[in-house]
Amino acid sequence: MKLVPFSILLLAVIALNGQTLVQSEDIKVNEVDNSLFTTDKFWRGADGAASIDLGNGKILWLFSDTFIDPHGTGNRSNSKMINNSIALQEGNTMDKAKIDFYHKGKRSKPKPFFDLPGKTWFWTGHGTLVNDRLIVFLFEEKSTHTGIGFEAIGWYIALIDNPFENPLNWKIKYIKGSDTFGVIVGSSAVLKDKDFIYAYGVTEPSSHEVYLLRLPIDKIVKGDISELEWWNEDSWINRKEKNPAPSQLFIGQTEFSVHYQENLHQYVQIQTYGYGAASLGYRLAELPEGPWSEPVIFYQTQLKNPKDFAYSANAHPEITNDGILVTYNVNNGDINELMKNETIYFPKFISVKISK
Repeated sequence: MKLVPFSILLLAVIALNGQTLVQSEDIKVNEVDNSLFTTDKFWRGADGAASIDLGNGKILWLFSDTFIDPHGTGNRSNSKMINNSIALQEGNTMDKAKIDFYHKGKRSKPKPFFDLPGKTWFWTGHGTLVNDRLIVFLFEEKSTHTGIGFEAIGWYIALIDNPFENPLNWKIKYIKGSDTFGVIVGSSAVLKDKDFIYAYGVTEPSSHEVYLLRLPIDKIVKGDISELEWWNEDSWINRKEKNPAPSQLFIGQTEFSVHYQENLHQYVQIQTYGYGAASLGYRLAELPEGPWSEPVIFYQTQLKNPKDFAYSANAHPEITNDGILVTYNVNNGDINELMKNETIYFPKFISVKISK
């Protein structure tokens, strides 16, 4: 595993999109080799890259738009795009891990792993394993003739009763989420305790206010997601109408991660900031609902093409690492460049050490 070490020593305070961003003091970051994702001859890149600990050294990766080369030439220019895929990693360390990628359909005609009939499609959020059942949150997308050409219109959960079998044999039950007034539940991080699953939801399109919602575990494992509650200032509430809206936690991104970091004794939220050569930053909180600190910038992406853009940062605490292992994605606004440039659109790894 190749590491490119450097450290950041920045003291300025900057403003971005109306938010105060405190840049990091002496945070050490390593760029980490991402060849775990690049060697498969059929799976030729994707975005998203959320991860779930399945136990016994197994990690589930969730991807959204994915390139599949039907002929296995190992060349993205020959690939077809599907809306989502998954992978199973064996081993909790990057240097010894093995990974297998999965989608539905045949290699000659690949289909998304998570799929229902109709004109809409799924991108993957996050999920968790509870009571030997796997719960994956999905956000439903549709094409539009305006804006950026697509729009999130709702959320689902995929409930898998046999997650320890070959993924191609998974029994998947799709359950449509209730109306959450533009908030896509589970598009970002999902946490759990002994009684509840907690899902961060982001307002779409574009405004990205973040809310925290929860579901009882004993209900959700049976496919019942009717008892959805929202965090509002200092208590959990039911919400039947759009207004008044509960209190937002912060302004986020469609995809981000939250995990509990033992050495800090705090929850860490990680996301990208800005567009193009976006920065990566973190917030800290003692509880999942906050209050959350102001964002602290710890990494500036270095992009080679002016049409490249970085997005969708996620931490992966399931993987043993000297620091917090983080992925982010790099895309390009020119589809021809994206198809031929295989230095991008494979999730990129960095490792960050946050001082107490």
